[in-house]
Amino acid sequence: MKDDRKSITIELEGRKIKVPEGLTVIEALWDTGHDVKRGVGCLSGLCGACTVAYLAKESKKVKFGLGCQKVVEEGLNVIMMPYFPSRVAHYLLERMETPLEQLQDIYPELYTCNDCMACNICPEWINVAGVMKAAKGADYETATEHIMDCIMCGLCASRCPKGIAPQNVALFIQRALAKERTFPPNLQQRIAEIESFQFGAEWEKIAAMGNEALEAHCRQREGA
Repeated sequence: MKDDRKSITIELEGRKIKVPEGLTVIEALWDTGHDVKRGVGCLSGLCGACTVAYLAKESKKVKFGLGCQKVVEEGLNVIMMPYFPSRVAHYLLERMETPLEQLQDIYPELYTCNDCMACNICPEWINVAGVMKAAKGADYETATEHIMDCIMCGLCASRCPKGIAPQNVALFIQRALAKERTFPPNLQQRIAEIESFQFGAEWEKIAAMGNEALEAHCRQREGA
């Protein structure tokens, strides 16, 4: 079948090639025969596996994004970013009564941050430097509020001159806050019900149902 899409010229992985317009970077790689497996994940802009660096035509500033979301354009110069190794601290959260008090021991490099803002290259537009500043100042609620869209791509860690891995620091803070916060009463009640196997007999009944009986049961529950 003839492809009527207009072709554009881009520089992809150091090579000038023609690709149909309208493709994402990942699709352009596949379209040109690149056997790309590393760096390809959900293809929905959520996992952060396909980070790219790109320079638009006539632009002087390199930008960063996700290969599954960035659409190619005439004159685009783009490369896939390799995985960047960063330190991951080892800890057992269940053994910590107040884990946030141990942040300085677990990620001491956080406190060397000089707010240079080099880490602000997030493809999800997170103010990473602001998150680190809040974490360093023990404003953990603010830190977690701004980091919720983090996809753990590690681009911020690749730029930090102090060797901080902001994505790992933020993940620890999120986990620690979840442990230290008191669960809402309704959630506490539901967890207690699950742990007591209160619904065990009901699940056994459902597991024994055939497709028709299960469909009828679900419809009955929807109408309840």
